[in-house]
Amino acid sequence: MQLPDSPIRLMSASSRFNRAVARRVETAAAAGTWRALAALDELGPTRVSDLAEWQRVSQPTMTTLVRRMESEGLVERAADPEDGRASLVSITDEGRRQFEAFRSQALEVAGPAWSRLSDADRAALARAAEVLAALLEEPELR
Repeated sequence: MQLPDSPIRLMSASSRFNRAVARRVETAAAAGTWRALAALDELGPTRVSDLAEWQRVSQPTMTTLVRRMESEGLVERAADPEDGRASLVSITDEGRRQFEAFRSQALEVAGPAWSRLSDADRAALARAAEVLAALLEEPELR
């Protein structure tokens, strides 16, 4: 059975939507910073190697990003209680404040276009977001 192209269209549209909104949010931070903070917000304290895998970047790239974010006070590292050689990265209060400000601005950016949608289209997109979140819990997509 051949799959419809709907998953690809959804991936493309959601990616384009994310980029369109993020480009219009006024911030000095790079997109990678917001993606890493979003991952930490969702995952909680996480090893650098797991963050790198989550973001699909090399571990050295993520290490560099985490060091920069740490120097900016957005994240902090603590020893991993399960492995003393590793550390866990977590979001700081300042990182959470800036991340929430970014999300708030993103809502302001998207708000006018969202408000022009019909009630039915807004409901359909809200439901699609719920379905997509559930889909991301499937084992092959975790």
